[in-house]
Amino acid sequence: MKNRHAARARGCEQGGFTLFEVMIAMILLAMVAAMIYSVLNVGIKFADQGGKKILAMERKYGFLTLVQRQITSAVYDPVKKRIMMSANDDIFKVVTRNPLVYPEAGVVLAIYRYNAGERAIYYVEKRDYYNVDYTDEYVPDFDEMTILAQDEESFSVQYDEEAGPEVLVTFRGEEYALVPRCADAAALLKMEF
Repeated sequence: MKNRHAARARGCEQGGFTLFEVMIAMILLAMVAAMIYSVLNVGIKFADQGGKKILAMERKYGFLTLVQRQITSAVYDPVKKRIMMSANDDIFKVVTRNPLVYPEAGVVLAIYRYNAGERAIYYVEKRDYYNVDYTDEYVPDFDEMTILAQDEESFSVQYDEEAGPEVLVTFRGEEYALVPRCADAAALLKMEF
């Protein structure tokens, strides 16, 4: 009988684990899992930050491309002998051949307006750009405009037709100089509208 108990005791020692060994293995496994989670979490955060930066850059260049396209395709008024564009304070207006909302219209009055309180750039297009009510003093209400960009610290456009055709656009702290590619007055007179 004594030999049977001794054999049993030897079998347990040879094939089993002690509670201490199991606890050490669990602690090591938990440490490895925590390290893997930490590395994955940092990777996910970096990917998220990179995605946000890419999205912000896409929005910035998308907006600037729109403004640039509309300024470069501004319309020249042969009667008034001037580019149909004005900018003062927080509002910019341009009659352009490059509409955003109404591409089938061909020529529209595009109006940008910055609201500093909301930090938002509003936008509206008028298909009846020739309307006599749309003078340089005309300012549309924010209610009839749509938000084109939000959380923008500043947006301004400077244009002085007497100083030259250059338009200075300030957006996200950077300044961009754009020049309209208007046809000369003689070429515009030959065109049929």
